Amino acid sequence: MKRFIFCNLLFLLTFFIISCASPAKPGNYGKTKQNASDAFAELEGKEPLSEPHGENEQNGGGKPAFDDLENEDFDLVKAVLKGTGIGEDEKTAKTDALAQLGSSIVANVSSRLFMSQEENDGKYSESLKNDVVIRSDVFLKGVKFTKPARKDENVSVTAFMTQESIINTITYLLKTMPEDIDTLSPEKLDDVLTMIYLSYSLLYAVTDSQIPERGKYIEMLGSLKKEIETAATHGSVYFSAESGAKGKVEIAGGSFELNKKIFLKPGNYKFSVKLDGYKNLSGSVQLSKGDKKFVEIFLVPENPEKHEVFLKVESQLPIADDIEKAMLDFGIVPTRKSELPHQIAVVVKTASVKVDNYERFTISVDISTFRNGEKFKITRYEHSPFFVTEENRDKKVEEESRKVASAVVKKFLSSIDLKAFFDISE
Repeated sequence: MKRFIFCNLLFLLTFFIISCASPAKPGNYGKTKQNASDAFAELEGKEPLSEPHGENEQNGGGKPAFDDLENEDFDLVKAVLKGTGIGEDEKTAKTDALAQLGSSIVANVSSRLFMSQEENDGKYSESLKNDVVIRSDVFLKGVKFTKPARKDENVSVTAFMTQESIINTITYLLKTMPEDIDTLSPEKLDDVLTMIYLSYSLLYAVTDSQIPERGKYIEMLGSLKKEIETAATHGSVYFSAESGAKGKVEIAGGSFELNKKIFLKPGNYKFSVKLDGYKNLSGSVQLSKGDKKFVEIFLVPENPEKHEVFLKVESQLPIADDIEKAMLDFGIVPTRKSELPHQIAVVVKTASVKVDNYERFTISVDISTFRNGEKFKITRYEHSPFFVTEENRDKKVEEESRKVASAVVKKFLSSIDLKAFFDISE
């Protein structure tokens, strides 16, 4: 009997020792977070943390999220990530630059993970892209900007991050994560998810030569990401319309404002969007735990006044019909009458680069509007990169080009003042 008890005690003691030595399992968020924080602190050389700009703006104080630099002597050669924004003024250009920077982060990590076949659902990278668009000034710390430069009638600014600022930002985000996530509201946990998605993606932006044992740090952040995702109970959906648009989103039996996150339990939901003077929109969205869906709303006038416009389309692919159909929704009747006072030019280009057995494509769309021979508004959109193989190359590129060109035209037309465009009384 004594031998039996002794063997059982020995077994329990051995099991306890093995358990203590095992890697962190789900439900051990605090320890996993501390391990990652300590590792990145060591990566910084244990020197005092130079806090990224804007640490205190969430509390109503500190430096502004946008860091205005005093001179033009920036070492952009050292920049690991860049994003150039264009706007009517410096503030809007910086906001656009941050969004473009966020897109470059997503494109970078999606590219690497696509090739390695890891995290192939891409959920966290798409979530990051959405939140960068919505709250770039909160989560992208340590970003520097070039001095604004005039480009035609707009302002151009480049946002960039160096290797040092990337590590600095990851360390900052880890330190500001809460110690306990079990009692967080869906809204607060959503912020923590964004922090870990951004940290994880930023680390993919640097190379193995820049950070020795980078794989070890990726594994640490991956473990922490799983811990946080396990704690999620809701998903979120953000219905995005032009700034200032007043409308309601009806979903899950409730009515919500546009341009705000809506937190819902997992499920498949039908929604409708209603705005005075615009056509009602409807659709469906499926949410899982931790999802962050982003639905872009294009405002189409309910009874648009019809106007003939001279349309010129430049593209190597047959997509003019798709562009014309998109314009008809806004009351714009495309013609080939070059003498008309209103003109729209759409230029669609594709660019690609070979990556092993894959080809990485980017689609860009330039839209120019003219009134009485004078420029009205000119803008450029660049589609997120996508991958093709030799077998599906032509079909995939044409499908994506049609879809992007149509969506971009709708986005552009819903963003400008059509009444002002067609008013030639000035």
